[in-house]
Amino acid sequence: MGSPIEIALRHRLWFLLAGLGVALAGVAAFQQLPVDAYPDIAAQSVWVVTTHPGRAPEEIERRVTIPIEIAMRGVPRVETVRSQTIFGLSLVQLIFEEGTETYWARQRVQERLAGIELPEGASADLAPVTSPCGEVLRYELTSDGTVDLMERRTINEWVVIPRLLRVPGVADVSNFGGLAKQYTVTVQPSKLVQHGVTIDDIVGAIQANNAAAGGSVLPRGSMSLVIRGSGLLESPAQIANIFIKSQGGAPLFLRDIAEVVPAPMARSSIYSKDRTDESVEGIVLLRRGENPSQVLQGVRQAIAELNEGELPAGVRIQPFYDRQHLVDNTLRTVAHSVSLGIVLVVLVLLLFLGRPSMATLIAVTIPFSLLFALVLMWLTDIPLGLLSIGAIDFGIIVDGAVIVGENIARRLGEATRCARERGSGSVSVAPVVLAAVREVQRPVVSSMLMVIAGYLPILALTSIEGLLFRPMAQTMVYALIGGLIFALLMVPVLATVLFRAGYHESSGRVAMAFQHGYARSLRWLMTHRWPVVATVAVALALVGGRVLPRLGTEFLPYLDEGPIWIKANFPEGTSLEQTAEFGKIIRLAVLEFPEVRFISAQTGRTEAWTEPFPPSRIEMMVGLEPPSSWSRFATKPQLVEALARRLRDEFPTTRFVFTQPIIDMVTQDTNGTSANLGVQFSGPDSDRLLDLARRTTSLLATIPGARDVNIEQEGPQAQLIIQPDRRQCARYGIRVEDVSRLIDVALGGAPVGTLYEGDRHFDIVVKLSSDSIASPRAIGRLLLNNSQGQPVPLAQIARIEIADGQTIITRENSRRILTARCDIVDRDSGSFVAEARERFEREIRPSLPEGYRVEWMGMFENLERATRHFALVIPAVVALIFVMLWITFASLRSAVLVLISIPLACIGGILALYVRHMPMSTSTGVGLAALFGISIMNGVLMVRCITAMREGGLPLEEAIVQGALQRLRAILIAAIVAIFGLLPASLATGLGSDVQRPLATVIVWGLFSSTLLTLFVIPVLYRVFRPTLRGSLLRKSD
Repeated sequence: MGSPIEIALRHRLWFLLAGLGVALAGVAAFQQLPVDAYPDIAAQSVWVVTTHPGRAPEEIERRVTIPIEIAMRGVPRVETVRSQTIFGLSLVQLIFEEGTETYWARQRVQERLAGIELPEGASADLAPVTSPCGEVLRYELTSDGTVDLMERRTINEWVVIPRLLRVPGVADVSNFGGLAKQYTVTVQPSKLVQHGVTIDDIVGAIQANNAAAGGSVLPRGSMSLVIRGSGLLESPAQIANIFIKSQGGAPLFLRDIAEVVPAPMARSSIYSKDRTDESVEGIVLLRRGENPSQVLQGVRQAIAELNEGELPAGVRIQPFYDRQHLVDNTLRTVAHSVSLGIVLVVLVLLLFLGRPSMATLIAVTIPFSLLFALVLMWLTDIPLGLLSIGAIDFGIIVDGAVIVGENIARRLGEATRCARERGSGSVSVAPVVLAAVREVQRPVVSSMLMVIAGYLPILALTSIEGLLFRPMAQTMVYALIGGLIFALLMVPVLATVLFRAGYHESSGRVAMAFQHGYARSLRWLMTHRWPVVATVAVALALVGGRVLPRLGTEFLPYLDEGPIWIKANFPEGTSLEQTAEFGKIIRLAVLEFPEVRFISAQTGRTEAWTEPFPPSRIEMMVGLEPPSSWSRFATKPQLVEALARRLRDEFPTTRFVFTQPIIDMVTQDTNGTSANLGVQFSGPDSDRLLDLARRTTSLLATIPGARDVNIEQEGPQAQLIIQPDRRQCARYGIRVEDVSRLIDVALGGAPVGTLYEGDRHFDIVVKLSSDSIASPRAIGRLLLNNSQGQPVPLAQIARIEIADGQTIITRENSRRILTARCDIVDRDSGSFVAEARERFEREIRPSLPEGYRVEWMGMFENLERATRHFALVIPAVVALIFVMLWITFASLRSAVLVLISIPLACIGGILALYVRHMPMSTSTGVGLAALFGISIMNGVLMVRCITAMREGGLPLEEAIVQGALQRLRAILIAAIVAIFGLLPASLATGLGSDVQRPLATVIVWGLFSSTLLTLFVIPVLYRVFRPTLRGSLLRKSD
């Protein structure tokens, strides 16, 4: 039947059609693949969101959070359970093992949640199927001044959000700010006493007069009528006219003792933008796994339809943050780097191969391998992005085709010259092409397999680093497979089509002079081989012993997302309104910077699940003008530093954190802290935890490089506690439930009914007038009727006092936690953490109470995990490559000789990092791992060709020179196209280049040193090692 190459040459048309089919499939896959700037690196988690309005964190923790945590202990594949409990809200996060299917995990959690008995008034549900990377668009609902905040929020909740939720791929839309509409029944305590009415009487009357009924069907001749009782409240007037009781023979209506008006519910959030103090914001959340570009297109279309006619006059939706901006700019950077790399690769091929036809033939490998990779990406659900496509080195992809094409050109050129010398006008092309491909088939396949093996450590990465870099490795492997298929099957077929009349090689004087100079250099170096070996050994020792330790370490380079995310924490207990006033000062200060395009400020938290923060916290998104228009700052970090100085001068006691929106939410969700470093304490007593955290922040603040040092969770705040005196309650005949109901309804404004306005509905709330509950003393004067109907002041049956209570309670794996956090600037995280740990062990660890634990966490934790992973996997991969080399050469010495290419390649990569002031990171580690396999390729070609020359009978030194000369052009082309393929990425500075640049730097300069050392040092080392030949075909002169 023959080999695949022979089959391809016999059935050229079918193989060309198959190649065209792959190309068409790749185009179709490209149109279907989701497009995003960065992979979704958030952990697979499910959130249980429980609202319990009006309840303090301590009560919700005891009655809601802990029971949910207990119920979730048996859920399979759960790695960590975290919770946050604040006023009126409990959030329990279950983090599942990587690879857990989203809806399977939600089903398991829902099953356990259904069996939990929650207290009255508490409502639990699962958060939408989104991720911390899911915020794709933010908009402001603006008005020309004719529509107030309450009406705007109502329009957002009942018109805008329902329309956006119909867009395929939208998981949720959250409202922030504005005034939530409700109908408030405001009661004066004096009128209650005057008419002998209680709060319970009012609540009971409202509920009794807000009901609907159904009375089956009434037959009527040949027809039937459905009987329906319509008693639902539909207007404020109907509420006001509710009958309470008869008094002196006259009816007492609700309007006689209370005022019924539409009024805002108790506020938990204020949204501000630029110089507008209050507005309404919407946050669009992407369903996990959807295509952001397609979803955003649908959202923008829906917004356009709403603006064109569905919104009232004077109201418009103004998007101000669109993730497509990040996607477009990142892909623009990728496209620029990739296209420039491809152009450079083609130019190099033209320069070395001379003939445009051969250069074009080899260059076709690039689109073929890319389209082949796109098909496999579509099959394995890998989105298009910075690290999936942007990190492909098309120079490496074409290396196999370069070697095959260069050998075909050389052999076909020799055959053409021989035919011309014999006077024959034609050359039998197919046999020559077949022989040329067979000659390099084995080294090409083995080399490519070793290149693929170099990506195994990346494919085996887990957690954040795996989610970030695995798509790159998978895409690169797919492209390498496509390039190998093209090199071995399509290049021979196309060569027989393009060069039917033979191939005429041009060998210029410059090339000949270069070859002669290279041969002389090799002979001189072999004569002085021991100084060469010593020089290389010294270089390796210096790079490994002196340069590498000075690089420092970090998890990832700075990932520029575009906007700046500022978090400001004011003193605990600061009111929402006062915090918003502070926020106004911050906004105006930030807008003084001409580099700022907008600033959007969120004070407090939304009523939904997305922002579990107290009223004393502000989160601000700062949009920036294009960096090309900046005049005062060269880089974004410089601008951030200037903003930080300005705001800290204005608010010296406020805790500020400067970060970016996506990375902040992802790291908070995955690591439990958004900081570079977090020191997490767990134990039973909150006061002890607070003391440990404060001592640790004081320690961290003294270490050079620390910034934004504070405690992750807010501290205690003042609470007004009403504690019923059970003995006094019994004495007056009042139940504790009566006291709790007074607090719930009259003070807390708990909903007691619903008013329907068309397809909209709003809560009905009964509250006492604000002046009657303006102080603890006034609250103590509130009256409750005892069992005989006599009024009793609340102060006589309950203790009313102000005491500190928790603002937020955080837990992890059933233990309360508190975290000291800090970011690290102008210093690598590895040395900072090492110093912090050493001082902590010396100064704080000895006083750690029994039963308390400490855990070091944050971004550096990911670095340590990745480092441990590489320390285990890379030696195994090197051993695998060594076994493959041993099998390839059947010689231990040859295998060791080629393996030396790895440290030779590392010399250039590490020196480049040192010169460019780049620390070792997961990104550079990925580059080094990829470099291992790539650097082996040239060594395999060199050693195999030298060995073939020796097997042909040449003396050792002559075999080395002739073998090196024969592979000189192929090695130079393969190396230079690989270098030039990623050179633009190593020098890129655009949005999205931050994580790509260190990786490309390592590969480019590692290949540079590897190529030079392969051409000059490997032949010298071959002379030193003198590998044994298979079959012992050694000449005596050896």
